[in-house]
Amino acid sequence: MDLDQIELYAQKSDVDNNLSDPTVIAKYRLAADIAQDALTKVVARVADGVLVSELCAFGDEIILSYTSKVYNKNNVEKGIAFPTMISVNDCVEFYSPTGDSGDDTILHNGDVVKIELGAHIDGYIAAAGHTIVINPNPAAPVEGPAADVICAAHFAAEAALRLMKIGNSNIQVQEAIAEAAALFNCSAVTGTASNEIKRYVISTEKLIMNVPDEENRPVKDFVFVANEAYTLNILISSGDGVSREGISKPTVYSRNVHQNYNLKLKAARAAFNEISTTFGVFPFTTRALEKRHRLGVTELASHNLLTPYPVYYTRSSDKVAQFKMTVLISANGTTRITPSLPLPYVHSAYTIPEDSNIARLLATEAVKVVKGGKALAGISAAEVAAPVAGMDVDN
Repeated sequence: MDLDQIELYAQKSDVDNNLSDPTVIAKYRLAADIAQDALTKVVARVADGVLVSELCAFGDEIILSYTSKVYNKNNVEKGIAFPTMISVNDCVEFYSPTGDSGDDTILHNGDVVKIELGAHIDGYIAAAGHTIVINPNPAAPVEGPAADVICAAHFAAEAALRLMKIGNSNIQVQEAIAEAAALFNCSAVTGTASNEIKRYVISTEKLIMNVPDEENRPVKDFVFVANEAYTLNILISSGDGVSREGISKPTVYSRNVHQNYNLKLKAARAAFNEISTTFGVFPFTTRALEKRHRLGVTELASHNLLTPYPVYYTRSSDKVAQFKMTVLISANGTTRITPSLPLPYVHSAYTIPEDSNIARLLATEAVKVVKGGKALAGISAAEVAAPVAGMDVDN
């Protein structure tokens, strides 16, 4: 990606984020429907004995299959905004094994499984994430720390969502997340955040920290205004919430568009060209690269041409739950465009006191939620399973 391309992306992100424009909303909605459907299909395949690498590859295939069938005129960019990542139990985020490196995970009964992914249409991003428990006895509720942390993350997300309105602040959201977690004897996870997104921009400087950390990651206070889009990303731990980089090597990277270097190795140059052409500014997994190009990733990362997404963990005895959604804030109100999936059957020993701030928030009217799937009505399940020349959805 040359400097002219970088400047073009910057211009697009600054100019083309008008949420009163029906064309912009349509692209966000389509990306959201694709992400939501892919997430639903991956969740349905989670079971005892399944390899995480296979589920991740399946999720990516669903997104690519859908995006290959839409906006096929005028060279509109579309595809994966976030590769499928499945983090289990104490693993926090960004685990997406390739399946050929020996670093893989087999799912087992009782595992707390977090799935997150994202799609984009013409640079407009929608991300979604959900947590389930592999329950060997579906008729009986899951109890204990797994139930507590899922309830904490769910209610933290619902409370946060209700606060994402014009005039409210990121500090209010952060405080609600901490309060909801504490009600279930849980803690928000350090180093994780929600963030504003724009066209071709996966994160601006507007962050909502799950745990404020002024020393290592200072964040500016801000208020929500019209014409903003956010990825609300709630991560809660059944323990103290402290996360650390683990032994799993990163497999998810994004192109650092602010860095240039004259590469020496042929494999690195080939990898760089494939990354720039296929993924642009969006995160990708090394699983998606041609195998002969994967050797070049090490040199690209060592010269800061790629930014890794390290895999973090809490204590091994802890469970971590996640709920992730895409939220649009317009002059007409706030809309969640990636609807929630059915929650796992859990029963926590804790409850939300009626006189708590969280209870009062949850009793308020929720933001608008767009029902998913309408934008995909022209694409059949058979077309997704076996990609063919599909329809165009163009202006």
